[in-house]
Amino acid sequence: MAKLVTMTPEGRVTIPAAARRELGVEGETQLEVGVERDAIVLRPAVVLTREDAWAYTPEHRRLLAKAHRDSREGRVQRLTEGQLARLKKK
Repeated sequence: MAKLVTMTPEGRVTIPAAARRELGVEGETQLEVGVERDAIVLRPAVVLTREDAWAYTPEHRRLLAKAHRDSREGRVQRLTEGQLARLKKK
């Protein structure tokens, strides 16, 4: 059910508590703002630092999906700390 809210002259809008609960947002939250036809759309957003962004590239997601498949299908190896250290030196 839509609820009427007011925008201040500075552009501030208070999002009703029921809508915040439904989206699971609380406290100070980053929101993505978009315009779709005749509507302003707010979506919860996650902001990443540049140094962490590499982990969310399409290539990294493909590699991670492959690693999960390999693990589920038993294509894994157990290594000791010493074996890991030797691999690191190579």
